[in-house]
Amino acid sequence: MANRTSAAAALAWLLLAAAPGAARAQDNAPLIDGVGAYTHSQIMRHRGDEAATPAGKRGQDTTPDRRAAKRPALSLDSLSFAPAPAVSKALNAAFADSLTGRRPTLDHATLRAIDAEFVRNPRFRELLARQLGGDRDQVLLALQSGRLQAQFQRRLAEHGYSSRNLGDVVNAFMIYGWTLVNDGARSDHGAAFAALRQRLTDSLARGEAMTTMERSRMQEAAELYGLVATLAAAAWQNAGSPAERASLRDGVAAIGRGIGIDFRRVALTDRGFAPRR
Repeated sequence: MANRTSAAAALAWLLLAAAPGAARAQDNAPLIDGVGAYTHSQIMRHRGDEAATPAGKRGQDTTPDRRAAKRPALSLDSLSFAPAPAVSKALNAAFADSLTGRRPTLDHATLRAIDAEFVRNPRFRELLARQLGGDRDQVLLALQSGRLQAQFQRRLAEHGYSSRNLGDVVNAFMIYGWTLVNDGARSDHGAAFAALRQRLTDSLARGEAMTTMERSRMQEAAELYGLVATLAAAAWQNAGSPAERASLRDGVAAIGRGIGIDFRRVALTDRGFAPRR
């Protein structure tokens, strides 16, 4: 698996000081490659920000960008997709399997990464499944109803985001994930949402492709991260003990590392993420 580690993901691992678990997720390409490079880019481009630039180097952009001129400029629309009901239906069935300890019926890199964390942390899986009743039939019925997806869509819309855009979903997942891992710190991150959207737009304008996934794969990844974020938030609110919240923190932190960010080692500011000092 180490042979498949990309230069972009390696940069993300080094510069974000991610835990060793990040290396296990490199088969999540192209999502890890694109998101890892983007995450590194948006974290390290705090121009003039002491928290994100070396002492004495304020205002300088130290991120290599040699390939940007060779790539066509992209827009946020390049990460948008039109949801297909059949894709959602198959994904929901596979995720219901994963949530209830069965082998998923869908082969998708993002689902494999999430399912692997469920295997490592079964308590995390159980806490998420509990929010939907725990039984597979109940879980599947809840997923197919679309109520969780609609809830996530409303949350994103409050910040001008779209659940039909993989870039918006990844940004939102990182913000919600950071919040949960850091003990449910303040949830009003309006400025951070706007900053991350602008950073993503800037990265795409420089020709930095976030992912080369086909649209159906984008939809699957976006819906999975939305479901995990929504279920984890509900489980946090309903947690009955510090141990349950610890399992939730560990699970969400591991999924974050899978896309190149260690929530425990970055700070969330009004300008986005910055390395924790």
